[in-house]
Amino acid sequence: MGKRAKFKFVVGDMERQSEVWTVIITKSDVYLTTSGGKHTKISLHESGQGNWSLQYESLTEAPFVPASGRHLAQWNALDGTRGPMREWFFLLLADSELRQGRPSNEGKVIRIPAPGAMRAVKVVLAITEPLPGPPQEHSVFVQAPVMYLFSHQLTNGKVVVAVWREVPLPPTVKQNMDKVRALAWDTAKSQGLDPAGTKATIRVADEHGVTGFVEVAPYSGIL
Repeated sequence: MGKRAKFKFVVGDMERQSEVWTVIITKSDVYLTTSGGKHTKISLHESGQGNWSLQYESLTEAPFVPASGRHLAQWNALDGTRGPMREWFFLLLADSELRQGRPSNEGKVIRIPAPGAMRAVKVVLAITEPLPGPPQEHSVFVQAPVMYLFSHQLTNGKVVVAVWREVPLPPTVKQNMDKVRALAWDTAKSQGLDPAGTKATIRVADEHGVTGFVEVAPYSGIL
């Protein structure tokens, strides 16, 4: 049982990939950041409160600053218990958003194969009830087509288990992604910012009501 742990993962290969996502576990809270989203972070707290927020050090320089406060979105985790794990949060990384020239990252990075066309990799963070002793790998909870990614025991005895699988990308989600991308592009231009450097994200919920985010890559500079 450790107080702190860090895991990194990316979807795709060196030619074409998603942003590198970093998961930092501190005591019984979980934080997520990306290689291209230095201004924001996603926080999953032991209480069940979830936040997508501007980091304190970025309040004076981040684009799209909220009118008040620093939270871009807040939610409460639902009881999504199905079997030995409760789904806590997920990320959806679509094939259409993989890009060339994404930043490399030093250190150990878990690489997930790129999904097929009009498909996405769904990375789920789930949490168990307290378990006795430090578990090594919780593959007992993972059955195909779900694949094990990593796990870590929190100081409260519960275990965060990350898994992934390939899923179809619904056309309605793709349409919303394109709308958000275009809006981020136009907003950046109106603020005098480089549109190619914007960060666009969609908050969604899956069929069980679990909150997740869809990674939306900015335009490469050519509309």
